[in-house]
Amino acid sequence: MSPSSSLPFATRVVATAGHVDHGKSTLIHALTGTDPDRFPEEKARGLTIDLGFGFADLDHFRVGFVDVPGHARFIRNMLAGVGAVECVLLVVAANEGWMPQTAEHVQILQLFDIQHGVIALTKADLVDEEELVLAQLEVGERVAGTPLSSWPVVPVATHAGTGLDELREALDDALASSLPPLNLHRSRLWVDRSFAVKGAGTVVTGTLTLGPLAINDDVIIEPIGRRVRIRGIQSGHVGCERAEPGTRVALNLVGVEHDEISRGDAVVGPDVWTTSSVVDVDVQLVANGPALPANTSVTVHVGSSERSARWSRLDADRCIGRLRFAAPVALQPGDRMVLRSSARKAVVGGAVVLEVAAGGSRRDAVERSTLPVLERVTSAHPWLTVAELIRLGGFDPTTIETLLIDATQAGRIQLIDGMCVPPDVLAALQRAAIEVVRRHHETHPDSPGLPIAELQRALGIDAQRARAIVEHSRRQPAQSSDMLTIHHDLVSRTDHALVVADTPEGRRLLHALRAQPFNPPSPAELDVPMRVVRLLERDNLVVEYSDVWFAQEAIEAAHRIVGEAVLNRGTLTVGEIRDLLGSSRKFVIPIVQSLDSAGITRRRGDTRIPGPAATSVLD
Repeated sequence: MSPSSSLPFATRVVATAGHVDHGKSTLIHALTGTDPDRFPEEKARGLTIDLGFGFADLDHFRVGFVDVPGHARFIRNMLAGVGAVECVLLVVAANEGWMPQTAEHVQILQLFDIQHGVIALTKADLVDEEELVLAQLEVGERVAGTPLSSWPVVPVATHAGTGLDELREALDDALASSLPPLNLHRSRLWVDRSFAVKGAGTVVTGTLTLGPLAINDDVIIEPIGRRVRIRGIQSGHVGCERAEPGTRVALNLVGVEHDEISRGDAVVGPDVWTTSSVVDVDVQLVANGPALPANTSVTVHVGSSERSARWSRLDADRCIGRLRFAAPVALQPGDRMVLRSSARKAVVGGAVVLEVAAGGSRRDAVERSTLPVLERVTSAHPWLTVAELIRLGGFDPTTIETLLIDATQAGRIQLIDGMCVPPDVLAALQRAAIEVVRRHHETHPDSPGLPIAELQRALGIDAQRARAIVEHSRRQPAQSSDMLTIHHDLVSRTDHALVVADTPEGRRLLHALRAQPFNPPSPAELDVPMRVVRLLERDNLVVEYSDVWFAQEAIEAAHRIVGEAVLNRGTLTVGEIRDLLGSSRKFVIPIVQSLDSAGITRRRGDTRIPGPAATSVLD
């Protein structure tokens, strides 16, 4: 494990999820060139039993994939694979659709609060055009109302190689939209493998959820409490001097044998962790799941670990209670875990850690987490989300709101879109943003606005915080020249206007979309910049559904034509809707989605029936 100066680009981690035999391992093999099934039994049976791994290079990230088993009998290994990641590739086979383990895996992703990912609709070559449309619509309906509803659905035929480039692009975008963990100098790596390498000694691998770690660092192996030294580091099969949080990492350790370390152990920085066998948690029970009676045994999954604990309830009104483990665990407030019934082996719910080393009655976080502590945290890390603040400061998630109200009223911080920022930092960034946009308008008077990516680079912050600055400026009393607005990805002053429909590019796009209302060409095919498209959307001249752009009047016409037909016939298949409009599969999916969302149609089995708004087309 020889070091190199740096990685070629950012390394991140993506886990798979999905029902058995839906093609997860085959897909990872196609993306990485590595067969994630490591054991002869897996290869012989064609069934993933344990975690598998592989790496692939996207445009902006090197991805470490963690492939998980899909069979119900190996759910504990699946939990170990997804417990430490922030992005997931959910796999659903187009020829089978939503299955029991799909539903259970999605439930687990929600309990771990995984917000970012992509849905791959595999085996797309095994169904016909209409069946593929139905499979895409079913996935959309199943994830409606969950964070997964914003994940792109990408049809893939793995063996044929079709859809793989689109999947890589979607994964790259998903990783770009998910913020990596902050570098809080509070390291923790959840171990998923420990083995010996000839000539090197003990090597452990896992996801570095908190960091950083560097060569020659001293670290502690929990729960055995052994202090060891890091001899070497690899991330993405590349040697490096230092590993950052949110990456897949292999550590060569000195001072411990590989068989002394097990999956679920944690490698943590010394002198910054208070490990404890007693923690207080806030539990969210799953609907129609097993009960959680007082003084009962539960199996706790956190990171890559699986631990037995005893549950006792502390609050009569809320499901707040105490977990007592047999051995200490490296946890901190804000950590998420999944609880399973020890008796029924079924998921009970998800939990958030409130307090570590709990004792006596639950303490009031406002008493132990004073404003000076909050000030020290925000001074060291001047712009944090509330979740990051909880993790860094060790605050109680159930009472952090009271502390933040006190700090806001005292003028110590400002809350913007769920983030905490000192007022002077916010004011400086807002002045800088206004100046950057002003210079852009002076240099490019015909431009509708500055891309948000350029603004964030100029300010040295990420897109989430750049957007928050723009939105905050709109809410402040100021001259129009000092107020910013954002339309999708373009930032401009509120007094800067441009009539796009009268430009050559705007006229060209509108003419083409109106000429082929239900089979519209893409803006890229017409060489129309996305900034022009977004401004036409702002003016309600075009509309987007599932990355397809239509003229606004085309969607209105589709609603009228299909609405009248479904009222007259009683039912319509997706194929009949396609034929009715003279459309194709690529375009009928977003059109049907617009019909469903508008209430013109409603799904019943494989058909569409009149929705609550169907009669509105007759007005």
